[in-house]
Amino acid sequence: MNTAPDRPAPRTVAVLGAGVIGLSWTALFLAHGLRVRVHSRRADARATVTAALERMAPGLPGGGRDPHRLTRLLEIEPDLERAVRDADAVQENLPDDLELKRDLFRRVGAAAPPAALLLSSTSRLLPDAMGAAMADPGRVVVGHPLNPPHVVPLVEVLGGSRTDPATVEACAAFYRSVGRTPVVLRRPVPRFVANRIQAAVLRESVHLVEEGVVTMAELDTVVSRGLGVRWAAVGPFEAFHLGGGEGGLRRWLAAAGPGMDGAWRDLGRPRMTARTVEHLADTADQTYGKDGYAHRAAARDARQNAVLEALARAGAPGDGPDGTATGERPFMKHTETAGTTEPTETAGTTEPTEAAGVAGTGETAATTATGPAAEVGRDTVDFWFDPLCPWAWITSRWITEVAALRPLTVRWHEMSLALLNSGTEMSEQRRRMLDAYWGPIRVVAATRHAHGDEAVGRLYTALGGRLHAPDGIFAPVRDATADTWQQVMAESMAGVGAVVEAALRDAGLPAALAKEADSERWDDALRASHARVPSDGLRRELIGVPAVSVNGRAAHFGPVLSEIPTGERALRLWDALHTLATDPAFFELKRCSDRPEPRTVR
Repeated sequence: MNTAPDRPAPRTVAVLGAGVIGLSWTALFLAHGLRVRVHSRRADARATVTAALERMAPGLPGGGRDPHRLTRLLEIEPDLERAVRDADAVQENLPDDLELKRDLFRRVGAAAPPAALLLSSTSRLLPDAMGAAMADPGRVVVGHPLNPPHVVPLVEVLGGSRTDPATVEACAAFYRSVGRTPVVLRRPVPRFVANRIQAAVLRESVHLVEEGVVTMAELDTVVSRGLGVRWAAVGPFEAFHLGGGEGGLRRWLAAAGPGMDGAWRDLGRPRMTARTVEHLADTADQTYGKDGYAHRAAARDARQNAVLEALARAGAPGDGPDGTATGERPFMKHTETAGTTEPTETAGTTEPTEAAGVAGTGETAATTATGPAAEVGRDTVDFWFDPLCPWAWITSRWITEVAALRPLTVRWHEMSLALLNSGTEMSEQRRRMLDAYWGPIRVVAATRHAHGDEAVGRLYTALGGRLHAPDGIFAPVRDATADTWQQVMAESMAGVGAVVEAALRDAGLPAALAKEADSERWDDALRASHARVPSDGLRRELIGVPAVSVNGRAAHFGPVLSEIPTGERALRLWDALHTLATDPAFFELKRCSDRPEPRTVR
């Protein structure tokens, strides 16, 4: 963890990159009287920035600005080290390429002042990964805006595992000083929060348009004249809280909550095939036209500013000092200890984290059956998975759901069913199929070796989502008939290599790990993976996924779920599993089931 030195309010900001986001940040910082040094090696960098300021100046918060006055505090610097050497804050805006950003922050960390805030506009990479090559990785903090940041106030702020909380607060204070509304994320999650919500809305929007329920323009109207108006005033939870009348959200959930599972299951699951992408693009060209971007963007910004100004007059939500609604309490989870229930804040605990897809801590596997978890009231689950097993994926999502609601630490362990069930002699057709199966698990094993246990959880979650989620590459397999299943499966398996590469990017891991899919050096360890599963004296080896061990006790196969349970149902199922998996009588039944002959008690 780094130690944040005392620092004054930033007066000089280095903006790295002169793309859409970098130009927008530049306009915002200049409008607030900061000296801005834009790092760009483009020959036309000054002309590009000047043109952008002329375009954006009318839409800056608080009314239009003279673009020529803004440029008085503007510098263009093609040399990276000179751009950051006396900066109080650095806002990085380069493409989301991990190796590129890792090298960039290595250089920035060496050249920038020790007290400088080092911020990234990344929409998906994690600070630990971006800062891995720095002497002090904890200096990197995500400051993810919504486009364009000179208009939309929200900035999602996320520090790394070694970032001092004071540094995170200094970053949030910096964004507040330029009129933004920072929200500090309490734990990492893939693509952060706003993009996840946006992705969910876009998925259903694509489904409704593709199904012919509404046109693209009509869908926009539904949002901009309906939900958008409401959500600009209050967020989804407060909207439903108000929808419950005097009884609030509790009353609304009691009435409508039971039907939400069905409503969620009924949501569309469109696939972004080449045909879908082309159809959407053609429809957008016909609906909005191919020209007039500058005019449409200016009109958008003017309308958004009008909304913000109206909200300011009415008293906008999220006016608390940390960007939360005034009076909001931190989300509390309950830890049961010695029969009592004590609330504990999630911030600062060792809660399972989701870093670029990680669910759980990914700690070292328990190899012996050793009693309860070290922390009173907190359970530890060891979970064995094969990336290509859909049942394991569903179970992992259930355990992750429970970990978000209960004190639970999850540790992830790879087990290759394909390697365990393979022999030295097999048909060429079977070998080709198994070769595709072996690739992902080898990459997971290589990840553990090179980056430690925590990275395994990140990678598995990213892999599983791209393979088994409703829009994953195995979606066609679920709908295949008995006659077409083998062909559809083979076609889906052909895309596994690309999925592995994408999952590595999602997890913030080096792309070179994908080459380990063809390396046999991990196979012996993977074949022995079942030997590391605790048996608690059952005198047998457990080979199968999903396999679950609670608090180091004997692992057992399953549970095998057909869908991902959520909320209260997830907790009820967990309580049932917990009762079984921690009761020696349950494993005595397993011993009995292994006996070849009944025994008579005399």
